[in-house]
Amino acid sequence: MSGLSRRDTRALDRAALSREAWTAVLKVAVAHEGKAAAVPVSGSYTITSGTVRFTPVLPFEAGREYVVVFDPSAAPAEALGRAPAVSRTVSTPAAARAAPVQVTDIYPGGPVVPANLLRMYVEFSGPMGSLTGQDYVRIVDAKGDDIPGALLPLDTDLWNGERTRFTILFDPGRVKRGILPNRAMGRPLRPGSTFSMLVSRDWPDAHGQPLTAAFRKTYQVGPANERALSAKSWRVAPPAAGSRDAVHVTFPAPLDRGLVQRALTIVRTDAAGDQPVTGDVSVEPGETAWRFIPREPWRAGEYVVSVLPALEDPSGNRIGIAFETSSSDDDAPREPARVPFTIR
Repeated sequence: MSGLSRRDTRALDRAALSREAWTAVLKVAVAHEGKAAAVPVSGSYTITSGTVRFTPVLPFEAGREYVVVFDPSAAPAEALGRAPAVSRTVSTPAAARAAPVQVTDIYPGGPVVPANLLRMYVEFSGPMGSLTGQDYVRIVDAKGDDIPGALLPLDTDLWNGERTRFTILFDPGRVKRGILPNRAMGRPLRPGSTFSMLVSRDWPDAHGQPLTAAFRKTYQVGPANERALSAKSWRVAPPAAGSRDAVHVTFPAPLDRGLVQRALTIVRTDAAGDQPVTGDVSVEPGETAWRFIPREPWRAGEYVVSVLPALEDPSGNRIGIAFETSSSDDDAPREPARVPFTIR
């Protein structure tokens, strides 16, 4: 607040007002129906160069109106002389409203999933909020009834770093044969049936806005896939030397979308050892193919597709070990698998 005389600001400074006294003299409160709310905004008061400055404990909310009331009669006698009372409604500029987020897709991307499906993903066009996603996702059968006990309840959400991909886990105790929940209830998905994954529009994004629309994706359930992955069955289509065409790797069955995006890399091999190739990765619809485009043109020579042991298919099968036969991560391979190819 400015406009006070030097005499007035010096008198206020000498008065050494308490916080409560300052609140009576210069009250800042949220505007409610055009008037100041009863409870003032918390903050501190300073006097510098003839100006009384109020600094809130928390920043003023963009776009919200506040009522500022200056009441000199509440100051100690004669402290402010004949200064007039003033009341003003003020606000800070509203932040630009972000475009609402939408669900871009649910994965697996294909129309058919195995009966022993373990993992799904919901991907969004922008960052989502901090509320748990489990309250906004349902899995229903062909009649629209919830499939009981299908999903694994978690104490924490499984997001990527940008909060644009949410992981949904089926209860592995029901999926894996021989485990007590499986023996008692069977797998939640039955071959030959259909089910739908529903995402509620009420799921708030990072700005507290609901999604643009609810999302539904329906799948057919195929036979369970209980075989270990084998990179020997992959096909690699190499590009020509001197080009920046993509290396195209196809798989006989879909892989886990979230894992295949980061588990595969290209390495050039020669007498000097392995030399990683930098480039951009994409996963094709249905998760049965992977593409890699290099940053620099290809050189003729020998290469490998290096595959991290963490790679899985949607049923949790890894290279060399099936989910049904594994008892722990100790059973998994320790070294990356290598799929060689030649660029000429």
